Amino acid sequence: MADVDTRITPALHPDNIASLDGYNDSTAPLVADATEALTAAYGYLGSIHDVRAAAFADPTMTPEAALLKADDHAQAKLAGVTRKFDAAVARFGTTIASLEADLSASVKEQAGRAVSGEVRALMQKSNDRVGLMEKALAEGDDEVLSAVLGAPPMLSGLTKEIHAVFLRKYNEQRKPETMQRLRALTSAKTYLEQQGGLVLNEMVKAVGGLPVIDERTGKVIREDGPQAIRAKRDASAKVYAKHA
Repeated sequence: MADVDTRITPALHPDNIASLDGYNDSTAPLVADATEALTAAYGYLGSIHDVRAAAFADPTMTPEAALLKADDHAQAKLAGVTRKFDAAVARFGTTIASLEADLSASVKEQAGRAVSGEVRALMQKSNDRVGLMEKALAEGDDEVLSAVLGAPPMLSGLTKEIHAVFLRKYNEQRKPETMQRLRALTSAKTYLEQQGGLVLNEMVKAVGGLPVIDERTGKVIREDGPQAIRAKRDASAKVYAKHA
């Protein structure tokens, strides 16, 4: 279990991957890229907090210089972290597509048998298609299941949604290990896609800003981030260059 850094949102902790649907000892290697991406993000964000604290504790730096020091560090390392997220999501997507294609090809092959057309015709005429499918699943009737599930839903009178539900259950029966891998990969891909945006949000929060105080009231009226500080610095630099 990785250490917990209370300065960072728990959603980016790498141990989250171990709690996803489909994750176990056998699928862990498949989704290792997700754990590595979160580990990189977690360490990256922790380093920003560390660098910021060190910069603000440095007596040779003004608060503005310290803030830019933290932001420079954050900006320099950000791309490396986001690349890990993008690469993991892309690889998971490719593997998921491959597994789904294999499952689909297998059931479609069986659906091409001559008797399959008769099965679908009888299914379409039935008033209890769901009941018949549940019975076929319970009995492991591969002939009925493959005939119906290996063809377009309309040929059996099923909706796309019901067809998808039974196809998933059928594959769980026939190829549980493949479905376990598919669930783990899908869960990990979805998690990275959903939480990836937090990296930028947490980076901005870690870098922070400087309070701007109203000289008249002594109250904080806003907070200037590194962009505002950098813009002021660059404006001064132009004047220096003009009179160099």
